[in-house]
Amino acid sequence: MTSRHLDPLRQAIGQQSVAPAPVPWKLTGHFTIAGLLEIGFDRDSERLLVASSSGRSVVDCRTGEKIARDRTDNLGSDHYLETRGIGPLQGRVIRMAGIQGGSLPISTCDGWVVENITLAWPEQHLLLVEPGSWLHGARYNRPWQFHTLAIETEVRAFGFSYTGLSLVIATSGELLVYGRSATLRR
Repeated sequence: MTSRHLDPLRQAIGQQSVAPAPVPWKLTGHFTIAGLLEIGFDRDSERLLVASSSGRSVVDCRTGEKIARDRTDNLGSDHYLETRGIGPLQGRVIRMAGIQGGSLPISTCDGWVVENITLAWPEQHLLLVEPGSWLHGARYNRPWQFHTLAIETEVRAFGFSYTGLSLVIATSGELLVYGRSATLRR
């Protein structure tokens, strides 16, 4: 049984074209990573730990630069979905999200939200919802304000850094990194 009251939303999502994130977001990195397994943010910075079948890397999401690489066999997280950092994250415990589960933050303190919507399996519509908007009901009599960032079939992780200044999409073979320089109030 389907919920007919959601048909207008389903139609709006299905008709929207894929486009880059809007201002203030800016694409800072686009990486092809074969066998991407999981990713995780440092809690205090815009550094992202990436684990793939060929090793681990650290990406500075502000610049989109890969700043560390480790090709050891210690690829992923433990059963708590945590792993030790490498390079500038050495000695830090990083919570991971990816093929084994887990998740990244799905909202920022200033109201940006990500939604992963499946209209027709296996396609997942990865949406960025603007502050003050909500997909499951118009707030303040405003129409939905969202952007379709991607339509993917093998999403590993999708979400924000803990600071809310970076946004990432990780699939089985690709990593997209968006950043913004806004000063946020917590």
